[in-house]
Formats: sequence, structure tokens, C-alpha cells
Amino acid sequence: MVIEHPEKENDFDYTLIPYGFTHCFNSRCPQAAGCLRQIAARYSTHAQRHIQVVNPAYYPVGDAPCPDFKSAEKIRVAWGITNLLEKVPYRTARHLRKIMIFHFTKTLYYRFFRKEYGISPEAQLYIRQLFLQHGVQEEPVFDSYTEEYDW
Repeated sequence: MVIEHPEKENDFDYTLIPYGFTHCFNSRCPQAAGCLRQIAARYSTHAQRHIQVVNPAYYPVGDAPCPDFKSAEKIRVAWGITNLLEKVPYRTARHLRKIMIFHFTKTLYYRFFRKEYGISPEAQLYIRQLFLQHGVQEEPVFDSYTEEYDW
């Protein structure tokens, strides 16, 4: 059996799949082409002795939407907040930093700062809204961006 990989998957790196990510081997699913779980299953190799899979008896019937569908569309992840508050007035910047530490936790805030953890689009939106709520009209500036799968 020959498994074809669509062109947009050429950059797919199976080693980036997080431990415990659920795979799906239902290639007849109407959503299979755009499902990250299906793509992961197609790229799985004999190197992994155990993987987590969707129970084949649980596949949706007919055209019912799959509750395990995971979009294969990449998201724009921001990295680093070292210059995030640089152009913000000092008092406002101190206050925003405190709010972000409270919201994200101190550990996650500093993991963002050190570029150890990517900032999701939802977190980027939260920061943007926080800026606006405190009168900062400039867009938040993160250190860099990457396109990633949303595991």
C-alpha cells in the first residue's frame, strides 16, 4: 500500500508530535485530508512501539462531524516578550506586566520572556486587548514568529 502525502505536508516532522498525541487511522473519514491526527497516523513509523489512537469502533457514522478532528492548519506562534513593553510608559508597563504575570502565572510569563514557550494566537489577542484597555494603541511587538501545528 502506497501512502501519499499532500504537498503542504512536506515540512511535517513526526518527531515534533507531543507525547500522547492521539493518532487516527480512519482514512475514509471525510475530514481526513485536513486532520492533524490523520496526518500523524500516516507519518507514524515502526520506531514508535506504542502510540495513542482513536478507537476504530468510535468513528463517526456517515457525514457526522468527528469530535476528535484536529485541524492541520498551522497557527502563527509568537516567541519572546523582551521588547514587549519597551515603548509603553513606565507606570503603564509595570501595571501591564503585573496583570500578565497574574493572568499567565509568573512561571509562564518568564518562559515567554526567555522564548522557552510559544505565545498562542489566543494569548497574543489577550495581550493586544490588555494593551487597548490600558490606552496603549501600538500593536504588541514580539521578538519573532513561527508557523506551527496546534497540537
